[in-house]
Amino acid sequence: MSPEQKKYFSRQTKLPFLGESGQNKLLQKSALVIGLGGLGSPASLHLATAGVGRIGLWDFDTVELSNLHRQTAFTLSDIGRKKTDTTKEYIQARVPGIQLETFTEVFSERIDPSIFKNWDIILDCTDQIQAKYTINRFCIQNFKPLVTASVFRTSAQVAIFSPHGKPCYKCLYPNLEGSELLSCEDGGVLGVQTAIAGLYQASFAIQHLLFPEKSPTQSAFQLEWESPLLYETFLKADPNCTECGSGKREEIFREEIDLKDWKEWKKNPKYILLDVREPEERKETPIVDSIFSPLSELSINTASGLSKEKIYITICESGIRSRKAAKILKEAGLTAYSLHGGRKILVLEEIL
Repeated sequence: MSPEQKKYFSRQTKLPFLGESGQNKLLQKSALVIGLGGLGSPASLHLATAGVGRIGLWDFDTVELSNLHRQTAFTLSDIGRKKTDTTKEYIQARVPGIQLETFTEVFSERIDPSIFKNWDIILDCTDQIQAKYTINRFCIQNFKPLVTASVFRTSAQVAIFSPHGKPCYKCLYPNLEGSELLSCEDGGVLGVQTAIAGLYQASFAIQHLLFPEKSPTQSAFQLEWESPLLYETFLKADPNCTECGSGKREEIFREEIDLKDWKEWKKNPKYILLDVREPEERKETPIVDSIFSPLSELSINTASGLSKEKIYITICESGIRSRKAAKILKEAGLTAYSLHGGRKILVLEEIL
């Protein structure tokens, strides 16, 4: 440790179980935080202030006003900036000697899973089920421990899984693909619960980096706003799990395309960009060269009036509602894909 770091961590190194040797151990460790919203903001800061020496910050999004009630790394003056840049500055201004790396790609199955090899622990702070499944898979493939969390309205859940799974996130939630899950945007969320869940993620990660044998890798923990209690559920590995067990993972028909695909396809007139947001959203932030059919009015009957000669790329604000819209179009006999990341990814790439 540098003299500055010794002073910075002086209160922490007085802990009997830690000391300077434990602090030096943490400074040699690394953590990758995927998602810098309500979970990732507090998690990344407290990993850094605890002394995890190298932290990866992964998010493709920019700061919006609606983020600020729960995403504690940002201020009003950060609106419009990349979350990775803002979070990096926020942490660097508070922690001496910290190493930070940023990743601004949309996290998807197309990401090279070997990236995980460069990190000692992974924190899943995303809010999309497909991303969570993919992170879980990549962790198992690379033998990396995973700390995951989710918050729905006032309920928070946190769990840590061993580098080998058994159980893994898929054992806990085996059948969420295609389910009608509400996002924070649609279902609402209490900001303080995201902060608590993110802090638990950081705490579990720090404990594992120091004392992996003490990690509660066989449990999931739930915190309800109405109660001060932390509820623990003991987990069993599913021997037929498609990720950490002997079950065979079925190939799922492709539902999404990424920005690279769209850049190539949009030149062809047979591909139609279909905006499925609500009228007030379209009015406030129009999407160039798109047609309009809000998800609230989209059904198999209304979709049947669309041309079967076209291929529809559905788009919403962040890529959640567009997946539902693409499913409806396919049920109506049309060819459709959802644009992963939604309008936000278009804005980031400045191709609107």
